[in-house]
Amino acid sequence: MKKIILGTVAILSSLFLLNSCTLDNNNTTQPQSGAFLIAQTSPTAPHLSVYINNSIFDTGLVFGNYTPYVAGVNPGTYNLGIFAPNTTTPSLTSSITIDVNKFYSYFIIDSFNKVKAAFINDVFKAPSGDSAYVRFFNFCPNSGALSLALSGGANLSAGRIFNDQQTNPQYIAFNNEVKAGTYSFDLKNASDSVLKTQSINLIGGKVYTLFAKGIIGSTDTTKALSIGQLENYPQH
Repeated sequence: MKKIILGTVAILSSLFLLNSCTLDNNNTTQPQSGAFLIAQTSPTAPHLSVYINNSIFDTGLVFGNYTPYVAGVNPGTYNLGIFAPNTTTPSLTSSITIDVNKFYSYFIIDSFNKVKAAFINDVFKAPSGDSAYVRFFNFCPNSGALSLALSGGANLSAGRIFNDQQTNPQYIAFNNEVKAGTYSFDLKNASDSVLKTQSINLIGGKVYTLFAKGIIGSTDTTKALSIGQLENYPQH
């Protein structure tokens, strides 16, 4: 799922500094400057190009892919432009502010004819080696409330509507600690009916964002409802 960017540092060397990430006394990850990633979760979008301050950052970002964190970002405000192929006018523009010692996720969301962004401050700590931390977002544009549950078990996140973490900051936290292993996860609707079951491997010592993506009822298997998985920690 992850898409590694080639040449990003060379292209944006005037914007970014290369710094390593460390852990503070509370075992919380702290980059020496700032860091961000970009995830493409708009199911009807074409391959996208991303510009930052009018410099090319990535081309061909496809649905379901995300960049690794770009670390060593100087604190400040950056202008992002998201372009469809063969266009000169951005389909989405955003002004984002990066602060020192903070991580961020920039999600491209919704159907492409009304595309928008969700910009999230990622606050997490490193789990123990036998566990993973997990959070859940609903980025399925035609869903009602969705719940994420371990198959046959309790909900990890219940009644989550599309993009609700934007107005409910408590949903941004990585509150679910799960023992490392491979699990079957269910996406369930408000009637508790299972819409999708998917096997996901959680590796100990890592932090993940799981998210509902795609379109309910789509006959295109690449755009159908599924569970996306994004690795927030360790950073690569």
